[in-house]
Amino acid sequence: MRGRFLSLALVLVGCCVASACREEGAGEKAGRKLDEVVEKLQHPKEGPLEKLGRETDEALDDAKRAIEDARERD
Repeated sequence: MRGRFLSLALVLVGCCVASACREEGAGEKAGRKLDEVVEKLQHPKEGPLEKLGRETDEALDDAKRAIEDARERD
């Protein structure tokens, strides 16, 4: 579940970066706020540095899995 959520978040970030020159629409604002609420519910007592560390760890884990998957396909 966490991997799916992170994948969705990365796709949304990619879309936002690709369309950085336009304003955020109502759906995008709602999605961002929903993501923030889910984050707070999953990690209620987490401070900003703890959040940064956790997100960094998750991103590194995802990158390692992607590298391993790529190696297995070759």
